[in-house]
Amino acid sequence: MMSEILSFNRFFITVVVTFLISQPSYAFPRNDLKPGGVAIINVAPVTQEKPQVSYRKKPVAIIKGKHNWLALIGISLSAKASSHKIKITDANKQSHFKSFRVRNYHYRTQRLSIPNKNKVNPNKKSRSRINRESLLKKKLQNTYSNKQARLSFMRPTTGRDSGRFGLKRILNKQKRNPHSGMDIAAPSGRAVKATESATVIFTGNLFFTGNVIYLDHGNGLLSLYAHLSKINVKKGQMVKRGQVIGKVGSTGRVTGPHLHWSVYLNGNTVDPALFLKKKDNNTKSLQK
Repeated sequence: MMSEILSFNRFFITVVVTFLISQPSYAFPRNDLKPGGVAIINVAPVTQEKPQVSYRKKPVAIIKGKHNWLALIGISLSAKASSHKIKITDANKQSHFKSFRVRNYHYRTQRLSIPNKNKVNPNKKSRSRINRESLLKKKLQNTYSNKQARLSFMRPTTGRDSGRFGLKRILNKQKRNPHSGMDIAAPSGRAVKATESATVIFTGNLFFTGNVIYLDHGNGLLSLYAHLSKINVKKGQMVKRGQVIGKVGSTGRVTGPHLHWSVYLNGNTVDPALFLKKKDNNTKSLQK
């Protein structure tokens, strides 16, 4: 009798462990309804077919939660503090709208001195290059692939946070666009790792970002790694989470060696810190 009970217990434990291992585990960014933040919205029960969702006529990432399909919406840094709408279309092509409200948020100001004045006030030749690259960057940032978004992000390199997302930039006493990523100060040559599994969609040298890599994580979720001294991957290559893809450098518009890391969601640049666990995001920051 005792042996039968022990045998049953072992069988029960095996079934439970197998069940737990087989269940998909999802990681989500933090919900933060501010300009440059992420909105996570229930759009339908998981008992229904996966709906299609768009925000400002762009498709957004849809993730299967425990009870609901969840839309992950990247909010533009220029978004107004007001009510915003998403369009939800079900399997029967029936559509309805759902609203969320973006709150006011004040980003701090950062003043930097750039030795290379052409990187602040570009000459005619440089402006022509910048215009060409702007079209390329816009196309890259709006990439949307149907593969499921990978969300278990890790910090791409170690180092001090030297410039957080959203900071209002004053370069050589002149106003410039807000900071579109997270800067991590580190020695030139330090390894830079893929923050999640992805497909490489671009590598090259751009005027402002220097040597850069764009990764597609799926469903409009992208990451960028800039100012690199070395690029270890090629366009079209599949990379795994934690794989070394390049090395920290000081190419492009910089004040010193560091990694500039950006995250894009449905074409909008969003705060990378929202995708990190607290233990990966506890270094001293300029942004409070």
